Amino acid sequence: MIRLAIIVAILMAGLVIGPDITGRQGYVLVAAGNYTIETTVTVFLAAAVLFYLLLLFIEWLLGRLFGLSHRTRGWFMGRRRRKALSYTQSGMQALVAEDYATAEKMLVKGTRGNDLALLNYLNAAAAAQALGHDGKRDDYLRQAHEQSPGAGLAVGITQARLQYQQGQYEQALAGVRQLEQEYGSQPALLKLQKDVYLATGEWQSLLALLDTLDGKGLLDGEEKEALRLRAYAGWFDAAAKSDGSDGLIKVWQGLSRKDKYAAELLAPLCDRLIGLKAHKEAQQLLLEGLDKKTDPQLLACLTRLQLGDYHPLLSTLEKKAKKESLPELHSALGQLYLKDNKPREAEAHLQQAVALKPSARDYVLLAGLAEKRKDLAKANDYYRHSLALGTA
Repeated sequence: MIRLAIIVAILMAGLVIGPDITGRQGYVLVAAGNYTIETTVTVFLAAAVLFYLLLLFIEWLLGRLFGLSHRTRGWFMGRRRRKALSYTQSGMQALVAEDYATAEKMLVKGTRGNDLALLNYLNAAAAAQALGHDGKRDDYLRQAHEQSPGAGLAVGITQARLQYQQGQYEQALAGVRQLEQEYGSQPALLKLQKDVYLATGEWQSLLALLDTLDGKGLLDGEEKEALRLRAYAGWFDAAAKSDGSDGLIKVWQGLSRKDKYAAELLAPLCDRLIGLKAHKEAQQLLLEGLDKKTDPQLLACLTRLQLGDYHPLLSTLEKKAKKESLPELHSALGQLYLKDNKPREAEAHLQQAVALKPSARDYVLLAGLAEKRKDLAKANDYYRHSLALGTA
């Protein structure tokens, strides 16, 4: 627009002053080094206009040429993107169909000219692992990181997940710990950490993770409690295996006061102590727990104790039975009196137990006592009650 205005202005000026300068054309001298150009003003102005028009033409011509080059380059780039998209689609279809060899080939081809080559490399890594090519898997992951340096979290999670799926648990563990340091608590990372901690027996790390998983809505209450109990059970097993009863006691001492006497934790811990023949230690912990709450799990654990002298334990439980008449408490007393070779006291408590809450196991024990005193009719009656309730 400006250029057109300049040309129009020059033409108008020519029309206005042209008649006045007719016959008085003036004189123009241009000198450059040893060269000189002499001409009239009219010719000089006409030449300037023509030179300017020539410049405009050259500019237009160059624009057309470069525009053609740009369109040509754009066409080739568009064709490359279309081919990359086609390869990527074929690769993803093959991956879903579990044709991993084709998937890997197509996805790698689809990285050329693809702005989203990161996704191709990540999926190609999964295909390579499915084919058992761990080296190629890691190479694709490296290329993914080089392609998109800012996608460290996505690449790291993919690598750790593939290692976990491949059973390379220690490598996966190192990976999730590094990612946690760099990126903090990301939902996908938290879920992967949970799986890796379970696989590697990192029970304390898993316990520390549960509240975070719950806070982000990644666990419901039932699943959280199941994982909590599993983690404690695994921790108890590891401590028992490495340090025996001393290790278990040390773990118990490190628990919070609330957890120390929680029956769902104290009972399995004492089960392991009993398995290690640490009956006195188990007895002490069980009695401390029962002092807080008379729990059936703790009472059931008590019946597994093997003691040289049952009198202190029986005395403590008898005092408790006078305050709390619970079927599980009477059943435990009955079983412990049997171990202490006191059938009369055992039968009395077992009868109280079945009166409060019939139990197939207690009826079987009563039937055995009746058989020993040759009361077969009573024994058969107890067995019938047991069968009615189910096999002990």
